[in-house]
Amino acid sequence: MTIKKTFTCAIAAIVLAVGASAVAIPAAASAHTPEAKATCSTLTVELENYSVGNNGAFVNSVSVEIDSTVVDEADFGSSLHETYPLGDTTVAHEYVVEIDANGTQYDRDFSGTSVPCPRAAAPDASANLSVTPATCDAPATLVLGDVQNATWGTPVGATGPGRYTVVATADAGHTFPDGTTSQSYDGPLDGALDATAYPCFTTPVVPDRPAPARTVNDTTAVDCASMTQTTTTTTTTTDWALDTATNTWVATAPVVTTADATVAAEPGDCLTTTAVTPPTPVSTPSVPSVPTDTSARALPVGTLASTGSDAATVAPVGAGILLVGTALLLLRRLTAKRSERPSRRS
Repeated sequence: MTIKKTFTCAIAAIVLAVGASAVAIPAAASAHTPEAKATCSTLTVELENYSVGNNGAFVNSVSVEIDSTVVDEADFGSSLHETYPLGDTTVAHEYVVEIDANGTQYDRDFSGTSVPCPRAAAPDASANLSVTPATCDAPATLVLGDVQNATWGTPVGATGPGRYTVVATADAGHTFPDGTTSQSYDGPLDGALDATAYPCFTTPVVPDRPAPARTVNDTTAVDCASMTQTTTTTTTTTDWALDTATNTWVATAPVVTTADATVAAEPGDCLTTTAVTPPTPVSTPSVPSVPTDTSARALPVGTLASTGSDAATVAPVGAGILLVGTALLLLRRLTAKRSERPSRRS
């Protein structure tokens, strides 16, 4: 080989070496970029730009464990792309990925814990409210009712007159039937009803008034000095008054009145009768028997001679005289019998 050829070969070798190094630098910059990442449901292993053996032989290996169980052991060449399911997505899972590359310089170990997938929200949240209607004495008010898997916020304008607004928020893991996590409510609230209009003001139907209750008492007094008779009439009247608050009749205080009526007294109203006491028998001397004078016998009642006096006045006097005469007659007969007894013995 000539010097010229030798120089040319040297130059070519240098150029090839420089070109190879130029190619090798970016390759080295992108070689050996392993990655292992987990979602709530899978584990993904991405291995790129690893060296291979002669004729593309697999000289690298990887081991994958999930929850302490080996789920894969594989050899690979320049790259590997695998995804492994974690199982129950509602719980966390531990994983370990070990990479044994050609040589020891690019060996890698990855480990971690997945985050559980959020559970699907259940559309079972609910919230109920109502409005208490206005009355003659109070305005309408908002009433927050029962909630299921939700919470009431603080209402605005809960008492009329005006409008109310309030928000109900579903608890975590729940939604309202329309799929939303909150519901807003608003509406009008009336003020108290007009006290001067129906139904707050109506003309009441007054019930029939009860008849007054009356009691009457009469007392009579005779004044013999003036020969007058006075009758006093006492009347007690209990009337009724309407209580407008209850629309009922209530008894009032009794009212007492008196009235006097004077008339002339009857003669017999002032006559007093003196009780006659029978005489006490006494012993008298014997006297001759005296014939009984039949003319001295009392006349029957009603046969007295008319004196021209009022019968109502004469009758009591006549009765008294008759009683005295009868007593004297009996006394005379008794005395006569006693006087006769000695003469018969002789």
